Amino acid sequence: MYRTRVLVALLLAFVVMLAACATAAPTPAAYSQEKAAASTALGWLRAQLQDDGSFNVGFGHPAGVTCDAILAIAAADKDPAQWRAASSSPSMTDYLAATASEYAVDAATTGKLITTLVAAGQKPRDFAGVDWIARLNALAADGQTYDPGSVGQAWAILALKAAGEKIPSGAVSVLKGYQLETGAWASTFGVDNDTVSYVLQALVAGGEPANSQTVQKALAFLEGQQNDDGGFPAIKPSEWGTDSNANSTAAVIMALNALGQNPGSARWTRASGNPMQSLLALRSADGRIEFQPGVGDPLLSTVQAIPALYGASLPMLPKS
Repeated sequence: MYRTRVLVALLLAFVVMLAACATAAPTPAAYSQEKAAASTALGWLRAQLQDDGSFNVGFGHPAGVTCDAILAIAAADKDPAQWRAASSSPSMTDYLAATASEYAVDAATTGKLITTLVAAGQKPRDFAGVDWIARLNALAADGQTYDPGSVGQAWAILALKAAGEKIPSGAVSVLKGYQLETGAWASTFGVDNDTVSYVLQALVAGGEPANSQTVQKALAFLEGQQNDDGGFPAIKPSEWGTDSNANSTAAVIMALNALGQNPGSARWTRASGNPMQSLLALRSADGRIEFQPGVGDPLLSTVQAIPALYGASLPMLPKS
């Protein structure tokens, strides 16, 4: 009887060990590779800084990608206020101060601005002479619906969390209510994996349990979207192709980070790799992270990949 109990105990211990191995964090060597790639990408990124303190991809407002760049710098625990094209040039935060009012016009852009300001160590209640928290809250006439769409509602929740403001419980319920039967959320351009990933980070920020039905349904959706190389496309099926890209893969990695899941675990490993390996495979010799090999603007994919490489998620708080 004693021998039987010992054997059962040993077997249970072995099963527990296997489970721990399946969800264990990446090895120090893997972290080193990811951080080295992120550091090299930051070096490439710095060379793209414009004289006015902005980053520009040629479409949309430059403040948007400048916010992405600041978040990337913050993920590296660097000070974006010190990034200037020349010693006498405006800094990135100077640029945001000059353009914030024309950029932040709805919940998505205002929320992203606030989230960025906090990551940069700025005060969103008094930046460029504006109380951006008050502006954001003014968008929610009912005190909970900041935007009729998923993206704006998600960024509003992320912003409030970043700024240490109270998040109305109804705001999270509104965002959950936008979930589709598939488990995804849609943007104005349709359903995409990036939107699902940003919403998941917002839900975590709003206090949604990682094991909730809403979150698990979304994760099941993402599992069905993953490619054999471990990465993620914008969406599949799609007439534009379903190859993995850096932006979508990085967004999913950040969502998994927020949920406390290991992107390198068995759950997220496919025939030819996991999400981080897919992202690392898109590095170029000069440090930039390509959207896809030879496709797209590498500036936008690089700024969005860097936080994922550093193991970060939204919202980001100053580390020092």
